[in-house]
Amino acid sequence: MNMREIKFRAWDKINKDMFNVESINFQERRVYKDTVSYRKFEDIDLMQYTGLKDKNNKEIYEGDILFESFGERYYKVVFKNGNFRTEFEGYFDEYSFDLIDVVLDLCEINGNIYENSELMEEVR
Repeated sequence: MNMREIKFRAWDKINKDMFNVESINFQERRVYKDTVSYRKFEDIDLMQYTGLKDKNNKEIYEGDILFESFGERYYKVVFKNGNFRTEFEGYFDEYSFDLIDVVLDLCEINGNIYENSELMEEVR
């Protein structure tokens, strides 16, 4: 059985940029960008890698916005109820799919909720 790769990225609320997480220190409540640079938990939003890739072989993380070409629809990637899901903004109960059920060969990452907030209008 193959295990999913556990990786994180973080949105830096201070510098307003995304970075790959090298390590997490839970005792000190810090997330490290590299061996020296870090941010405190309260200064970041942490996002986990889903273990899946889009049609361009890009890794899909929580917070990504996917565009599905067949139905020409945008989805937001979230982690809810113990699994990764795609959702239409504001319609979690009615319009939500397990990420694994979405045809990823038809999906590509168009951005994320932090750097491309204008796409959130398309998710509605």
